[in-house]
Amino acid sequence: MAKLQIIGAALAVAAIAAGCRKEEPAPAPAEPAAETPAAETAEAFDPAEPVVTVAGKTLTRGDIKKDIDAIIASQGDSIPANEREFAEKEISNQLVQAFLLETVLVKKAGELGYSISDEEYKERQDEILKQLSSSPDAPKTFEEALEKNPLGAERAAEQLKNGILIDKMLKAEVSGKNTKDYTAEAQKVIDEINEHNASLAGAGEKALEKINSLKAQLDAEPAESKMAKFAELAKAESGCPSGKKAGGDLGEFTRGMMVPEFEEVAFTQPIGVVSDPVKTRFGYHLIVTTAKTPAVEAEGDKPGEPEKVTASHILVKVEEPEKVPELEKVEKFMKMQDERGLVAQYIRAALRDAKPEIAKDFEYLLPPAEEK
Repeated sequence: MAKLQIIGAALAVAAIAAGCRKEEPAPAPAEPAAETPAAETAEAFDPAEPVVTVAGKTLTRGDIKKDIDAIIASQGDSIPANEREFAEKEISNQLVQAFLLETVLVKKAGELGYSISDEEYKERQDEILKQLSSSPDAPKTFEEALEKNPLGAERAAEQLKNGILIDKMLKAEVSGKNTKDYTAEAQKVIDEINEHNASLAGAGEKALEKINSLKAQLDAEPAESKMAKFAELAKAESGCPSGKKAGGDLGEFTRGMMVPEFEEVAFTQPIGVVSDPVKTRFGYHLIVTTAKTPAVEAEGDKPGEPEKVTASHILVKVEEPEKVPELEKVEKFMKMQDERGLVAQYIRAALRDAKPEIAKDFEYLLPPAEEK
């Protein structure tokens, strides 16, 4: 099912950051239930019933149904009939949450004196057109982009403006007031990475010594018991899960399924020969090819088959040093993480202050009564 794209980007981010939607188990697509008599269905659904009332505005079940029908119609045949109920539930959740957040936060922005200029609106339009420019059916104008919204161009434009306004308020009221200095914390992270990398000094040499020792044991083993010894060592020494599970057996594979250094040896060496140590990004391997299946050319309606091999390996891992990030990037990441949490707190507080009235089946969208 296509994701809803009916609210401004800033509002969508705010909704995610808010974390106010508790995880209600999503209903899995199920077999069609027994048909409900039309009269009973009509009584159960009241289009005038309020679902959310907040800040002087009300969203009814009829409003939601109208939007759901428009959105699903815009998807054509992409939603199978047996998934329609599930799709409607997901869309209704998004519609209710979008209405709740947009209504509350736009009102708060107005109370705080925020507004957007024509220049700000035009700048966001240009950003959206640029983002859409790589799509096959990219709109040539912003008006054309609005027309593609299943809920109509006027509604899409209003929601975009509201998203810009909310984004502006959150940046000023939350991000703009975060004056914390992250330098010391960021430097601590970098120091820890450097210390860890220093502890890895000599790890490669030790791994090579170990793999050479295992190779020597296998070379000294008689041919008739070599594979049994290989499986034994794989179970005891290999750092790959295949060691414990299958004595190092990786099963059958084609080219392109393994890292290049590994598959080059597996496909070219003779069957039953234990390779010299092979270095990959994972560490050092001993590889033994146990079977080869030649490629088969296509014939008539029968498709061709690529060359395949079956191989086992023993892996001695070598942990690579971690790349040390720039201090500025670590600071920026920490600041972003903190501000996501601060935005969440701000939005939850705004929702609690607004005291929305909400239908019982959507109560889980509200934040807890008190911040923990």
